[in-house]
Amino acid sequence: MSLNLQRLTTLLSGLAMHDAPRSRQELEELTADALPTVSLAGPIANALLCHHMAGLEDVVLLDIGPGSGRQWVDLVRQLGAREDRPRRLTVVAVEPDAVSLRAAEHNLLEASQAYGLEAHVMPFHALVEELDPSFWALVASLPGTLLVHAAFALHHVQGVAMGEERRDGVLRRLRMLEPKALVLVEPSSDHQVADLERRFHNGWRFYGQTFHLVDQLPLAPADKDAIKTFLARELEGLLADSEGRYSKRYEHVSGWCRRLERAGFAPAAIPGSLDLGAHPWVQPQRHPGYVGLDYRGETLVAVLCATPVARRSPG
Repeated sequence: MSLNLQRLTTLLSGLAMHDAPRSRQELEELTADALPTVSLAGPIANALLCHHMAGLEDVVLLDIGPGSGRQWVDLVRQLGAREDRPRRLTVVAVEPDAVSLRAAEHNLLEASQAYGLEAHVMPFHALVEELDPSFWALVASLPGTLLVHAAFALHHVQGVAMGEERRDGVLRRLRMLEPKALVLVEPSSDHQVADLERRFHNGWRFYGQTFHLVDQLPLAPADKDAIKTFLARELEGLLADSEGRYSKRYEHVSGWCRRLERAGFAPAAIPGSLDLGAHPWVQPQRHPGYVGLDYRGETLVAVLCATPVARRSPG
């Protein structure tokens, strides 16, 4: 482990020499706008949501971890350009950051007025894994067709409760709501392994690929270094204690697919007509049940879409 620590310390020290201090929010926004594995994911997820909303009257969107609602603005813009858009949209927002939650509500209502969409927000300041049964009963009782969306959120869910991994528990709860579709955006890298050396190796490979991608982007050197420093701090978290008290552990897309299957979901077909966007360095690729944002032949971020498996009758 000393070699890994040395490699990481050298990387962080070198980046810090060139980086002017920036707030975490500034770094998050810079990364979201400039890094194509992030900037392409939102529009693709929204295109899948629009596809499943087409022709419906009332839609309920359960959004887990919407942040400040930047993606909602793009969703409303996409809906505003469609004749088959829903007449009413109710967004149930589950967000642990109160400031972001208030900003998300404001941004959605402002965008809905601009694009002529009737929209309402039901904000919940909470962690999704800590919501009590009354929340799930409330969502189930709302009128309209339910869709679920979670972008870069479920990898924060960790630990075990009542003998079940909390990630599986959340997905099982979502399946019990019988949504029309679930759209999930997650990085694809196995940081769940218990072995620390292997976990760091996987993280080093994932972030190494991402750093290589950043080097190709037409950004100022200071912005490139800022993004790398921001991402390297996440890599640093992989060297935290083995009990998993740090905030992020990514999972390979195949792991998410297995979790969805265990929860009672099946991969949904990615429509051939869906606009996946384009980028000189990142190629969105259709895979069974997900769109991979691939760089140098490897999926770095996956946009998964799943639908509930039909329940068998007792007979």
